[in-house]
Amino acid sequence: MSEKPKMAYPVKWTGLKPARFRKYKSWINSVKPGICGTYVSAVLLHDAFNQKYTIDLPKENVVNGLQNLIEDTFAYKGTFVWDLWYGLKWVLKDNTDFKVKMHLIPERKVISLLDRKNPIPIAVGTTTLFGSSYKNHWVVVYAYGYNEENKLFFKAYDNHGRYTAILPASQTIGCVWIETV
Repeated sequence: MSEKPKMAYPVKWTGLKPARFRKYKSWINSVKPGICGTYVSAVLLHDAFNQKYTIDLPKENVVNGLQNLIEDTFAYKGTFVWDLWYGLKWVLKDNTDFKVKMHLIPERKVISLLDRKNPIPIAVGTTTLFGSSYKNHWVVVYAYGYNEENKLFFKAYDNHGRYTAILPASQTIGCVWIETV
């Protein structure tokens, strides 16, 4: 019986430091079947307000408010990239300091947003279709790196109690972020 070879992770990461996301370690999605889209959107919103205004929004208020907009608005179960975009856009509709954006292919977008002078976190979807062990899920990516084989990886908060999760970029689809205007 042969063991599956372990994937080599990057040694060098570009983007934001994990310490910024440590506070979200306790933001654990314990709802069944899960509201991961709401949790990652809540983290994006909380982080944006914390960075721009140094306001610490109450977790329960942010999660509960976004759940109605993201998880409960449409008739289908689960969340797609446009659900996160819609919920965040609605919440921020009267705030001219922020603009919510989305893209379907995260790899290049994550790199461009994390390579900037002021990098920003990005909600990124994982998918069973591309072999993700997370299955269909949402995470907040805050760093990226390439391993020895030049494969791209993301470092993320995953709403299961981890804020330093590492996942292959090739297993992701869709991304949403909040730009400061």
